[in-house]
Amino acid sequence: MSFTRTIVGALALTVAVAGTATAQQHAVWLMGKSGGFNAVTNLNDAGTADFNKIGYNVGGAVGVQVNPYVTLRANFSFARNQMQANGLDTGNRLNRFFYDAAIQLQYPTAIGVEPYVYAGGGAVTLHEVGTSGQDKTKGTGTFGLGLNYTIPRTGLGVFVEGQGWVYQASN
Repeated sequence: MSFTRTIVGALALTVAVAGTATAQQHAVWLMGKSGGFNAVTNLNDAGTADFNKIGYNVGGAVGVQVNPYVTLRANFSFARNQMQANGLDTGNRLNRFFYDAAIQLQYPTAIGVEPYVYAGGGAVTLHEVGTSGQDKTKGTGTFGLGLNYTIPRTGLGVFVEGQGWVYQASN
């Protein structure tokens, strides 16, 4: 079975579980996010080429709370940053499109603060800005942790989250 079919199957299973959970009156949430992006990579053995210049990312997520301590979530993020050579900007920019699904474990508290961790997998599509037809799609693992605060008597929350992806950019 190809990697693409595996990812599509996992995402379809997540949607199916989400549909079942919604029918059982489980909470569904939506999240919008943005922030800095840093790809900690060395692109050559000498360590003179990297994507360590901080860029940006925007994205969103949808989650289905299976019970108070477990949520299934699907994430999408777009990220961009610039390549450097010997610490200087090269003008080459790389777009990344991340799509993944994860299981999240959270611990709700009486005061509305909810710490959480998650892990899962998906794919990333790499696109060098200014090129066409050279996109590469790679498998990726994802993980993160965060802290959510639900505003009392509303359906709104404020959160801070750190997310990482693990993948092989070359080949």
